[in-house]
Amino acid sequence: MDQKVSSVAMKVNGLVKEYVNIEEDIFKPSFRKIIPIPGIFRPVNYQAHFERLQEMEDELGQAKDSIRSIKPDGKEREGQFLITLRAYISVFMRAVAQLEDISIKLKQRSNGDKYAKKDYRQDAVSLRKTEKEYFDIGRKLNQIYRELNLGENKK
Repeated sequence: MDQKVSSVAMKVNGLVKEYVNIEEDIFKPSFRKIIPIPGIFRPVNYQAHFERLQEMEDELGQAKDSIRSIKPDGKEREGQFLITLRAYISVFMRAVAQLEDISIKLKQRSNGDKYAKKDYRQDAVSLRKTEKEYFDIGRKLNQIYRELNLGENKK
């Protein structure tokens, strides 16, 4: 696999891992959320998550621009990988934006604003649907990646 292609894929993979960590911090049940005792359990830093998610959107946009500059050929397997990666990034960016929205709403709620449980649940369900979309594309992307690596190992 070309170095530039590999670099973009590794960048996106790193952002996915970071996204998962942020998502777990926001959604994962824990004692600190159940019993928010100041000084013992640190609160979730929704503002920091919101800001990082905004940065991640920019980085994902740059990754899409990098793919566009490579000018993938859909007839070549590496081109198919890049086209699929670009589709993956597009859906993943929607998930990042949705989590960003949830994060800022939770931040505002922690400051006394309203964020009804019903609205929170709807937002969470919508996020899960988007995540399923990028998971499905991710499976296809992983399959193409394995095929590309097997092809390189035969050389």
